[in-house]
Amino acid sequence: MRNDIQYNQPNTRARIAARRNRRRSALPGPRRAFGDWLASGRIASLVLFLASLGGLVAIAVSPQFVVRTVQINGIRVLDAADVEELAGVTGASIWLVQTDDVEARIARNAYVERVQATLILPDMLVIDLDERQPDVRWQVGETRYLVDAEGRVLGPDASTFLTETLVIEDRSGRTISPNDRIDPDILYLVRALALRLPEEAGVTPSGISWDVEHGVTITTVDGRTIIFGRKDHLEEKIQILRFLTLQEPTEYTWLDLRPATPYYRNDAPPQPQAQRG
Repeated sequence: MRNDIQYNQPNTRARIAARRNRRRSALPGPRRAFGDWLASGRIASLVLFLASLGGLVAIAVSPQFVVRTVQINGIRVLDAADVEELAGVTGASIWLVQTDDVEARIARNAYVERVQATLILPDMLVIDLDERQPDVRWQVGETRYLVDAEGRVLGPDASTFLTETLVIEDRSGRTISPNDRIDPDILYLVRALALRLPEEAGVTPSGISWDVEHGVTITTVDGRTIIFGRKDHLEEKIQILRFLTLQEPTEYTWLDLRPATPYYRNDAPPQPQAQRG
């Protein structure tokens, strides 16, 4: 029965050849393909892309877009040339300048409290900053340092004359550098004493010093030495000083207000205190 079954033998080669012919007939020729590509707008897009890329490259390397001007706003103590040097972008391509990096470099200066850098085309960098203002002068040996209200050491005092800024002599023997910190409690006590003692205790400081052992020490215009230490029990210390100076005038040249029972001594007759006008 098997031999009676009729079927067509597959012609594999003919079928493969026919399939190839169909594929070849389906593919467009080069001219037709180019025409179709041109009609689709791809060439125009490619030309526009290349032109845009060339324009961007030309702008990126153009000497017109190089930082030539650095405008600095808000400086009083700092020198503009020093700030520009810290920025470090003069002559650089404006497209390569990272304003965050510029701000970080400038902020390393102890005088700078806030800084913002802005690029303005085609060739300008604008720097807006706020300076920390000196609050006291901290003297170490022969060098005076400017210190702001928060205790940050700003740098050596280059002025040739003293203003009304307080001067504190550091007798601890340590060395300090810009960006170091002075204990804010010391500064608070010094300000309070300079402001309050003349009116509340009848004592006019002529010098203020600090060291680790004694803390804050006041030298008066009539040659007395008064040790306050730290700011604890400040009200009590001022009241005791007022009592010894104004209420019950006492002859002393050395007064230590740190102990619970203040200690004083008289090594020599004090000089008459200057009369207040």
